[in-house]
Amino acid sequence: MNKKGFTLIELLAVIAIIALISLIAIPNIVSLSNNIRKDQMIDDAKKLISNAKYLVSKSYDIRTNPPKVFSFEELNANGDIKNDPDGGDYDRGTSKVTYYRENSTEKYCIYLESERRKICKMSEGCDLPSCCTLCVEEDELYSHAKVIDK
Repeated sequence: MNKKGFTLIELLAVIAIIALISLIAIPNIVSLSNNIRKDQMIDDAKKLISNAKYLVSKSYDIRTNPPKVFSFEELNANGDIKNDPDGGDYDRGTSKVTYYRENSTEKYCIYLESERRKICKMSEGCDLPSCCTLCVEEDELYSHAKVIDK
């Protein structure tokens, strides 16, 4: 007799291999997706800082009388940033860029908050999300800034 088909053992082996591969692949895909969203939020922060720089360069009063706090609404007047990377909205009440001078150097500091995440700098000696409230300077966005889930 010529039997065609797979045995139960062969089918169970294939299912076990597929389960093993999915156990490894799915968490990596979720982690990658989360990192992409965090990077997108940092890119939005860079856009807001660029817009603040433009407004500062345009106004002599702002340059000569720092500090100046720019609201999210001021910086996104042209609507470049539609929503946060998770599909929600940025908190327009707390998100801001502050322009100031330190030793005759112009500095820009950002605090950006969305419904699920925020960009901030951690207080010294504290790793809790509640300690993540300090403004992040432009040159620290990729090094010291944290994008944390609320």
